[in-house]
Formats: sequence, C-alpha cells, structure tokens
Amino acid sequence: MRGEPAGDLLRQCRDLLKRYGVRPRKSLGQNFLVSRRALELIVGALDPQPGELVYEIGAGLGTLTAAVAARGARVLAVEIDGRLAAALRDRFAGSALVDVVRGDALELPVPRVDKVVSNVPYSISSKLLLKLLREQSYGVAVLTLQREFALRLAAKPGSADYGRLSVAAQLYADVEIVGSVSRRAFYPQPEVDSLVVRLRPKREHLELFGDVERLTAALFSQRRRKLEKVARSAGIDPQLLKGVVDAGKRVYELTPAEILEMARRLRAAAAP
Repeated sequence: MRGEPAGDLLRQCRDLLKRYGVRPRKSLGQNFLVSRRALELIVGALDPQPGELVYEIGAGLGTLTAAVAARGARVLAVEIDGRLAAALRDRFAGSALVDVVRGDALELPVPRVDKVVSNVPYSISSKLLLKLLREQSYGVAVLTLQREFALRLAAKPGSADYGRLSVAAQLYADVEIVGSVSRRAFYPQPEVDSLVVRLRPKREHLELFGDVERLTAALFSQRRRKLEKVARSAGIDPQLLKGVVDAGKRVYELTPAEILEMARRLRAAAAP
C-alpha cells in the first residue's frame, strides 16, 4: 500500500496552508496528497504525454498539478475553494502549462480533453462519477476514491458490493483498479484508505443513460427481492421482461447487460 508521507511534500503542504490562511475543510473533503509514492502511482496510471490536455478536478494545493505539468501536459485545474484557487494561481503564475479555474466541477460541463484526474472528495463521489460517465468528452479518467466506493464500481453481480453504481460504471466504462493508497498519504489524514481507479469510456448506449438510472433506482431499492415482485411494485409489467431476463432472479443478480436490455425494452414500450 502506497502512502508514507514524504517529508518535503508534507512540509510544503503545511507551509502553503499557513501562508494562505487555509484550514482544511472537512465539508469539502480537503485532504491533501503528501506521499510521493502515491503521487507516482496516480501520475503513472494517468500517463500524461507532452501536449495532452488534462482536466484536474479539485486541484487543491497543486501537488498533482505540478507533477502532471512536469510531464509536459497542459492542465486545466478546477478548484471550488477561492483561497486554494488563489494559491494555485500564485504557484503557477509563470507556467504556460497550467490554467486555473475557480468553480464547482459538478456544475461545469466536462470539457473536451485527453484525460481527467482527481483525488475525489467522498461527498461528491457518486455525483462526479455519474457526471463523468454521462459526459464522455475525454479518453481516460484516473480517480482516487475511497476504498469501499471504488470496490463497488468493479463489483460483480451477486456480490455484496454490487449495486446501481456498479451497473452504471460497467455499462459505460471499462473499470480498472490500479493500486491502493493509504490514508497516511493525505494531510489531514482521512478515516479510510483509497484505491486508484482508471476509467476508459465505452461511448455507447448513452441515449439510455437516463433510463438506466431510473430503472436501477427502482430496482435496487429492493435489491434482494426477486425481479418479478420488484417490477410489479415499481409499476413495470413483468410481461415486458419476457425474453430479456429471468424474472425469477433477484435484483442484485442481474448483470449490467440485462439491465441495459430491460431499459431498452421499457423505453420501446413507452414510445408512442
């Protein structure tokens, strides 16, 4: 597990926080990367190339920003906290490779870029993931996510971790867990460890994204019940599912492909 803090990064982090009068805010998930090994893991997974444009969500104090720019890639760094955005502008004032934008990445459209990278605050993990799956204007995304959340993305049907996010992630991206990052890799230290996940968008079936979201919301509210019963309680005629899926399956046993076909069938049935 990668995560022992590097003295230079920890010292730099503390110095910058003090200089700009910033106290890390738990509500914004402000845990700053201070491990060089973890930094190398993330940058290695992203593999930024000279001339590529990387969209960094939640740039913080710029540790990851600097490492990506050092590879020759351009970085569009978005930061919601005005104090940190000011620190970023100061830090990269002389760089032609870094543009800093103060804003909420959940409210901004995902720009057309080569790659996306983020150490994702837990409070926005679900919303940000779904946004990135829906707005596929990039080639690859490397996200550092809390361990339990990341495991849900790669969970198999029938497992305890399998749910709505598993379905969406696996339908709309290839999901790869690259490595682990200890909670000790951040300052202040969060309560859980993290995993680095690489997503490669599949760029297909996006017209059914909303249908899949609505269907999984209805089904997974009763994930251990049989599909036939859950469908009836959700107002879905089980006859529509014939030839698509075994209605005797329990919801958490349904594969992403089966749920996609259900969504397609239901949309066709609802068409005028």
